[in-house]
Formats: sequence, C-alpha cells, structure tokens
Amino acid sequence: MHSFMGGGLFCAIVGNILLVVSTATDYWMQYRLSGSFAHQGLWRYCMSGKCYMQTDSIGKWDISYLDTYMWSVYSSTAYWNATRAFMILSAMSCFAGIIAGILSFAHFSAFERFNRSFAAGIMFFVSTLFVLLAMAIYTGVTVNFLGKRFGDWRFSWSYILGWVALLMNFFAGIFYMCAYRMHECRRVAGPR
Repeated sequence: MHSFMGGGLFCAIVGNILLVVSTATDYWMQYRLSGSFAHQGLWRYCMSGKCYMQTDSIGKWDISYLDTYMWSVYSSTAYWNATRAFMILSAMSCFAGIIAGILSFAHFSAFERFNRSFAAGIMFFVSTLFVLLAMAIYTGVTVNFLGKRFGDWRFSWSYILGWVALLMNFFAGIFYMCAYRMHECRRVAGPR
C-alpha cells in the first residue's frame, strides 16, 4: 500500500511541477512571422526578441459585421481565459491531492470514515480532467484558427509538458486508487 502511495506521490509532485512550468512559460506554439521566429504561451507572445501580453484576437475588424467581430473577440478572450483557468485549476487540485496524499501516510483516528488515499486519487483525477480540458481547448483553437493564420508553425515544449503532466496526474490517481483498494481489502478481511 505504501509503495503505491509513494509512487503516486512521486508522479503527482512531478506532474504539478510540469503543470506550473507549462502554464508559466511562453513556448506553447512556435511559428515564423515575417521571416523571423516567434513563440507564444498562455500569457505572452514574443517576436524579434520582444514579448507582449497575450491579448490577440482571432477575429478581424469589419465595421459591417460588428456583432460578429465582438463575438469573435469574446470567443478569443474566452479561449485564452478558459485554457488559463483550467491549467490553474488543474495545478491547484493536484496540489490539494498532494496534501491529501501526504496526509494519507499518517493514520489519525479522527478520520476513520474519511479515506485520504481515496480523496487524493479523486483530486488527481480531477486535475487530469482539468488539464485535459485545457489542452483540448488550446489544441482545437490552435489547429482550427491560429494554425491557419501562421503557415509554418508547430507546438512547442510548454505544450508537450502539459500533456506529460496530464499523464503523470492520471498515473498518480491510479496509484492512489490502487492503494485505497488494498487498504479496503485489508480492512474487510480483518486481522488474521
């Protein structure tokens, strides 16, 4: 049981570090713009050695279609905000799972009915769901809109770290659920 919890805790700590690095860095996408290389993340984009805040909109300004433009700007802002929010929520739920995972090593009698390894596993699965949503939103918008805007582009290492963090959080949840099942089987079987 403790080996599963230790493995899950290791995966969760690595996954949380990867989530924070992925969310904070500016290399989700790299592209060539006007002959020079540029890159962007969730917060900023950088071109020619200068970085700017990420407030870019997907839509184009057209006075005759003001409502369409406003919807496009709103959806672009929603796309950035949704990706950021899900990445932050994922890191927070992973951190809460790490705390529950550390506490699951201690056996306090006040928490007999509340199994901390089960709670940690659930938090890691919630973190996995949040990072999956963030990566799906970013991938969908990038492939369908941003990828068409920039001819020569590719996903970069910050984006890849997000997917690796998803796997680490998923395996942390699996390890903690296995530890919970082992604990439940021992509890039901009783002392021999």
